[in-house]
Amino acid sequence: MRLAAAAAAATSVYLLVGLLCGRAPRIVRHRSARTRPDRAGWLRQAGVAISPRQFTSLCAGAGAVAFLGVWSLAGTAPVAVVPAVVAAAAPHRLLSRQRRRQARARAGAWPDALRQVVASLEVPISLHRALCELGRSGPEALRPAWARYERLSPALDHAAALSAVRAELADPLSDRVIEVLLVAHSQGARVVADILRDLASSAAADLRLVEEIDTAQLEKRIEAGSAAVLPFVVLVMLCSGSAPYRSFYSSGRGAAVIALGAAMAGAGMAVVSRLGRLPVEPRVLGIEDR
Repeated sequence: MRLAAAAAAATSVYLLVGLLCGRAPRIVRHRSARTRPDRAGWLRQAGVAISPRQFTSLCAGAGAVAFLGVWSLAGTAPVAVVPAVVAAAAPHRLLSRQRRRQARARAGAWPDALRQVVASLEVPISLHRALCELGRSGPEALRPAWARYERLSPALDHAAALSAVRAELADPLSDRVIEVLLVAHSQGARVVADILRDLASSAAADLRLVEEIDTAQLEKRIEAGSAAVLPFVVLVMLCSGSAPYRSFYSSGRGAAVIALGAAMAGAGMAVVSRLGRLPVEPRVLGIEDR
């Protein structure tokens, strides 16, 4: 109590001195340059053909089913709350992983796609034909985007069709590639062939590094997830087979213990995820597409 009072007094004195000296502290909110797609765009990038409302209903239904199932098994409602929350968040987490996998697959396909474009320019054929060919014989992960480019280019100009592809792919590497292709269209394809070749090499090196880091972190992520989930699995088993446990965790004190355990597990997972999170390159060139 004395420590809290001393900290509060010190904070008050600091604020008062700052106000008197004209140097009051200011809270600065840093806004990330990374753009966030809307929910519909997020679902499209995850590869699912459902609306945001259907996705919300899916999450709510998963949580309700988990709550009723664990409640019937354990015989106490507080024990069923945490599994219900985890089940409700599971569709979002699964689609987030699927979205990251697809984004990584598209990023991994860019080195081969760029080498194919450079080879086509050296034949030589036009840049437009080389990009259209990506929609037919390019890497599988990028074919839908470039097939869309081939469909849009007769109705739109070259720059508008490339901007549509950039908005669909929506990642920093694609932004850089599209920007180079726009320059190639205006200045001539021969000028940027070396740039595309260097970009393919650097992208391949970055992807190899990311794969190595993910492989090294896999075991730690599994261990952290097991440490967070196993206590609640044991709790459900104890409550389902023992009346005293069921009676205690149905009370207010038991609910407080569950809430404390859930908060500690969630905080631990948040710390592990934060420490293991790779820095994400912000989208700068593609912000205007939103």
